[in-house]
Amino acid sequence: MSILPALWTQITASPAQTYRLGYTLGRHAWPGQVIALQGDLGAGKTTLTQGIAAGLGIRTRVTSPTFTLVNEYANQSGLRLVHIDAYRLGDETDRAVAESATFGLEEILDKEALEEMNGGAVAVIEWAERVAPLLPDDCLLIALSAGDDPDQRAVTIHASGPLSQTLLAALRAEMQAWDAPGGQE
Repeated sequence: MSILPALWTQITASPAQTYRLGYTLGRHAWPGQVIALQGDLGAGKTTLTQGIAAGLGIRTRVTSPTFTLVNEYANQSGLRLVHIDAYRLGDETDRAVAESATFGLEEILDKEALEEMNGGAVAVIEWAERVAPLLPDDCLLIALSAGDDPDQRAVTIHASGPLSQTLLAALRAEMQAWDAPGGQE
């Protein structure tokens, strides 16, 4: 699967706002959801993931699994976040996909496997463009890029299937409510 054009772009003015965007995603994510992140080093992928984890109710400190490739976290009810980092896989897609087979990435990203995992699971993959052919058809693709200000980020989101479209719609509705006069800030 290739990284597709956006359905929605949100500008965040600070790491706290990027975290809040992630938190909102986490609050609305369901088991089986795959969230694919792309962006340069320092773009805010891990900050967004930390917010997603908090929104899922995970209280453990979330760090990027750059050297371990996969970290797993659970909330008190057993819902899991499977956090994957493809940065250390090969720079070329074919090589990265081949290397990802050593730890079963394709199986990890399977919707049914995520739903059936004890307590269910949401998968977040950083540097997802490196393993794009393995991304499921129903996937929320998020590209983060630096804005005009050093802390500003453009967060471009494409939902490619029904579960992801539902998540994007919930995110947009909540973010619009927060931005409205008298909304939650």
